Amino acid sequence: MKYKKTLIFSIFILILAVGFGGWYYNAHKESSYAVKQTRTATVFIPGLGGNFITSDYMVSSWDKDGVATRALQVYVKNDGKVETTKQFAKVGKNNPVIQANFQTNNKPAQEARLMPNLMRYLHQKYGIKHVNLIGHSSGGEIIYNYLTDKDGLNKVPAKDLPQVDHFVSMANTYPLHDKNIKNLPKNLEILNFCGDIDHTGSDGLIPTQEVKPFGTLVKGHVKSYKFMVYHGDPQQAQHSMLHENPAVNKIIAQYMYN
Repeated sequence: MKYKKTLIFSIFILILAVGFGGWYYNAHKESSYAVKQTRTATVFIPGLGGNFITSDYMVSSWDKDGVATRALQVYVKNDGKVETTKQFAKVGKNNPVIQANFQTNNKPAQEARLMPNLMRYLHQKYGIKHVNLIGHSSGGEIIYNYLTDKDGLNKVPAKDLPQVDHFVSMANTYPLHDKNIKNLPKNLEILNFCGDIDHTGSDGLIPTQEVKPFGTLVKGHVKSYKFMVYHGDPQQAQHSMLHENPAVNKIIAQYMYN
């Protein structure tokens, strides 16, 4: 019995070691790449219940590898007021990344209505004229609603808002038909990204086939559109692990910055 327990424990440790070794190898391999450095800010919008922690691995990895610079963490209150909770670096020609957090983080429609306040704040306080927007899960819904809700945008003059260059949607679904789709910026470039665990056709939460139709919706309304599926094990391709994956970090960075 004692031998059996020792054997089981040894196998468990071996599995952990192999898993960690694979993760470390992938992380090291994916960190060796370079991209253009610009003043365009990248704003990460988390999904349901998300906060600064959601994007922490992605942002800190880019910062460590010299791909982008962790610049700001900003907090959006329910009354529309926006404040900077932490400034890590200057906002300059260093691919500054901004992590956003909403006081109420489980109501995408409400968060979308507050997006103009966030964008105006970044424009006025930090002189940000161009942004890339990354949305994980319902964070993509928040961004999409912000970009297509003309009435919401009209509450803030266009001259006070940064231009959105790229929209990266990670693991989210969208309506098959939307009359507001015509409001998307014509020069917008979209990456629609999702995971597929071991070729099961799902990231464990959202089927790939429910993510894919976004391309049909936006066709003819934006500058470019790209759909990508990341195939991997649960540690790599699961819904909430995508932004913890160094390979995904690399794909997104190279899409936005090159």
